[in-house]
Amino acid sequence: MRNYENLVIVKPTLTAEEIQASVKAIEEVITSNGGEIIATSPMGMRKLAYPIEKNERGFYHVIYSSIAPSAITEIERRFRINEELLRFVTIKYDTNREIAAFNGMVEKAKKAAEAPAKVETPAVEEAPTEVQTEAPAVETAAPAATEAAAE
Repeated sequence: MRNYENLVIVKPTLTAEEIQASVKAIEEVITSNGGEIIATSPMGMRKLAYPIEKNERGFYHVIYSSIAPSAITEIERRFRINEELLRFVTIKYDTNREIAAFNGMVEKAKKAAEAPAKVETPAVEEAPTEVQTEAPAVETAAPAATEAAAE
């Protein structure tokens, strides 16, 4: 099993639910061919460098996985058939340096996936307290008067 990164660009004309369903179908293609998805990273809607099929934008999604090399041809064939994908690229990581970089990207993707979960928890709001609008008057002359009296 080798480490691979798949970047797919989904058509922007789909609704959010359709985009999520398309991404799930892509992940299913990988797992049905014996792959193991290690991490995913939705990059969101981005502007394309050039129009593809009259689309100026696309939904980018990165999938980090471990797959047998023989299954890559079938996975890419299924990606080509999928009409909801504008583009895809498969990157293989096989040298020690590349595997170290792959592991770093996977850890970063896992941390990014956990971070929004922490942010989405609703905070308990306390009842608003009255805010004092005027600062209390501070007498600066009084301490000076007591110093003069002490001398």
